[in-house]
Amino acid sequence: MYPYIFSLEIPWFGFTLEPRFYGLFYAVAVLIGSQIVLAEIVRRRINLDEEEAMNMTMLIFFAGLVGGRTYEVIFEWSNYYRFQPFWKVLAIWEGGLAIHGGILGGIISLYFYCRIKNISLAAVLDIGALCMILGQALGRWGNFTNGEAAGPVTDFWTGIVFPAGTAVDRYAQGAAVHPTMIYESLGNFLILALLWKLRKRNYRPGMLGALYLLCYSALRSLLTPLRMDNQYFIIADNQVLAAYAISVLLAGAGLFWIFQQKLWLPDELLNSKA
Repeated sequence: MYPYIFSLEIPWFGFTLEPRFYGLFYAVAVLIGSQIVLAEIVRRRINLDEEEAMNMTMLIFFAGLVGGRTYEVIFEWSNYYRFQPFWKVLAIWEGGLAIHGGILGGIISLYFYCRIKNISLAAVLDIGALCMILGQALGRWGNFTNGEAAGPVTDFWTGIVFPAGTAVDRYAQGAAVHPTMIYESLGNFLILALLWKLRKRNYRPGMLGALYLLCYSALRSLLTPLRMDNQYFIIADNQVLAAYAISVLLAGAGLFWIFQQKLWLPDELLNSKA
């Protein structure tokens, strides 16, 4: 298991070309996600042409990258990044994208995009939810090839030994650990299957986005005890797991949105009760 697809020395330039699996998985996610966006834009009759839809796809992707990297650097600044050359802040090919930052970055960018284009934020967030959970499901395999985001040492049958030199082996020391990133990938694919099945149900726009926040928050909270790289907020001298805190906030926002907007009702039924 290596983090790079191949390694090619280029002596006349004095460097080694090593494209990463991490980037490959995200590239695949963007390609598939762009097709989902195009199909859903047409199905939902959203007023965007194909070029605008592709621009929106790339906006979500890059905003997610910026948000995810910013979140990671802020939390790990005192532990790691302040001791490294500044270019390490940009070295996303080495891993280090916090998904909660990516979610927040994507939502913020879509809010402004929809305001500028005067289109339904709720409907676009539904589409974004499908693309986000797909990207997360594939992206966790990038964590796997990088040897990061795993769990504690275990004797359980799913345990995997990671190679020397990986972040996991620094604490595992050759012992098998829970491949938490694979557990999460499988859970994310299940969430994607659920959202995909529900996307044609006659719910009000925004339901898929809210369910995404609820389902992923529940999954991440369930797996947080099986992560060895958890980050913390310090609140009144107490350590609070950031994953739990952000998950509660996102799940709360999803629930509020569902009940405040009555998203389980189709528009025509809601209007008839008004």
